[in-house]
Amino acid sequence: MGGAILCFCLVDATAKWMTGGYDAWQIVFISRFVPMLVAVFLAYRETGNPFNFYTRFPKEQALRAALSVPMVWCFFTGLKTMALAEAITIAFVAPLFIIMLSRPLLGEKIGARRWAAVAVGFGGVLIALRPGFGGSTTGQVLVLISAFSYALSMVLVRRFSGREPTHNIFFYGAIGSFAVSAFNSIPVWVAPDAPDWGLLLLVGVWGAIGGYAVIRAYRLGEASMLAPLEYTALIWSIIFDLILFQLTPVPAVLIGAAIIIGANIYVAHREHQLGKAIT
Repeated sequence: MGGAILCFCLVDATAKWMTGGYDAWQIVFISRFVPMLVAVFLAYRETGNPFNFYTRFPKEQALRAALSVPMVWCFFTGLKTMALAEAITIAFVAPLFIIMLSRPLLGEKIGARRWAAVAVGFGGVLIALRPGFGGSTTGQVLVLISAFSYALSMVLVRRFSGREPTHNIFFYGAIGSFAVSAFNSIPVWVAPDAPDWGLLLLVGVWGAIGGYAVIRAYRLGEASMLAPLEYTALIWSIIFDLILFQLTPVPAVLIGAAIIIGANIYVAHREHQLGKAIT
């Protein structure tokens, strides 16, 4: 799980580096080649047909495909104007969005304690955003939109968890952003040289490796043990900010991150306790 989080941070750091010379649409388009190839490979391995993406959940998967556009593009665009640590901190709000969406979309009962933790977590977001104190930039808003899109996509995955093959989850999670970015990258296209081709493709490679590592991690360990490791992303993002971009973290962002992480850990602990009570 620690390796997966490192890979995801490498995705963000590489994408931020490439925004210095390429539009976010082009970065999304080239990087989406890798998950599309992974989907084709998995479809062939699982069904014998590399283009078998039939789904019993067309509406949900179509919505996931649409959500992949703001989820990826908004995050990459936001990265161009802000530090990695700040973007990662704001993205930590996604689990809180998932709780909020689970009630109306999945019918899950959310207790008062978890609602209180959500409220505290969003208080941490406000501290990190610093509205009225030089914060709340367009980039921050875009990362918030990305986090919400990710959360909604994950709630949709929960609706057909265990009933949809892995290759479909990969395919519909990438096809929307791949198709839309293919069109939108045409007017902003800049021909990459060989090293930049490698870096742009690496954005997708790191993501694919990280995704595989997460799957392996959850097969080997308990979710309650693995979830806190996600917050090592803040450490990696600060390191990459310092080394690659000469950016130091804003104290308010670190305070907000601590509050958001604390709220998420409490929610994870509470859900674990409720799960034990049920079993």
